[in-house]
Amino acid sequence: MKINSDYKYIADWTVLDNIHLESNALYLYGGDPEDRSEHCAKQLERTNPHCRFENIIYYKDDTIAIKGNEDVRVLLSDSEQLDSLLGIQTDSILYVDVTGLNCRVIAPILKQAIDHNIELRVVYVEPETYKIEEFQKIGIHKDLCESVEGISPLPGMARIVPHHGSPIFVVLLGFEGGRFSQIIQNQSPDYQNIFPVLGVPGYQINYPYISMWGNRYPLNNTKSWQKMQYAEANSVVDIYMKLSQLGFDNRDSDMVVAPIGTKPHAVGAILYAICHPDKVEILYDNPIRTVHRTEGIGRVSMCNVTKLINDDGRA
Repeated sequence: MKINSDYKYIADWTVLDNIHLESNALYLYGGDPEDRSEHCAKQLERTNPHCRFENIIYYKDDTIAIKGNEDVRVLLSDSEQLDSLLGIQTDSILYVDVTGLNCRVIAPILKQAIDHNIELRVVYVEPETYKIEEFQKIGIHKDLCESVEGISPLPGMARIVPHHGSPIFVVLLGFEGGRFSQIIQNQSPDYQNIFPVLGVPGYQINYPYISMWGNRYPLNNTKSWQKMQYAEANSVVDIYMKLSQLGFDNRDSDMVVAPIGTKPHAVGAILYAICHPDKVEILYDNPIRTVHRTEGIGRVSMCNVTKLINDDGRA
């Protein structure tokens, strides 16, 4: 029986008024139309005046700026520019609130922190519910994703060296089966090497069933349902551990991970790829999210990333 390790690395921030950050903490977050994206930052800033809070603005040319200083924009793929913009001190503790941030922003910031041995924490605010009414039988599920811009590497994480042989192909499932189908068509992986990962349990009890329904065609067409894996939908730690297990079980093969499911799964996959750059590639299709796709504010969690990757022993 698997023993969940979340308790070692994840803290529930149930009452934000009781959360006191370290005096040298830097808290990065991003705003989007959903209220939960700035939920933590707004409350924590009131009770932690000794910390620095910065709202990151993302631009389509893969540059970012800090809100209030939009004239200074830096490339996400340039480590030195990122360092100068964020001003992360080596003795700082960095909190990255990924709730409202694009994965194209999350990946290079996490990589910057890990490469410079910065104490790193990830904060995430779950939605109370997704606005799920009806799923399309074919194509992208328009309630959650308007479209995808196509597969391109996340900034700072492009792989230049080709894979050794045929890599295992790990797909972190969400509700949108059309994205799974498009990635399969684009990449043409060996069907025998596809490992889908379903979020179980989900944010709500019925979500895994909805995810299976939304992905039923690619799962059936590739017969990959036979290699189905499971990891908690809201856990950065559980998906990191699952990828670590798959990597060990298939240690003679490289790994490609397509994070098309939950934000915690995407973050866990990015962290695993950062810590195993010679073996793991992130395949990201860059979705354009529908505005107001969720409602309400659910569980708030904080993951001690530094402890997680140090305990993993492969960073």
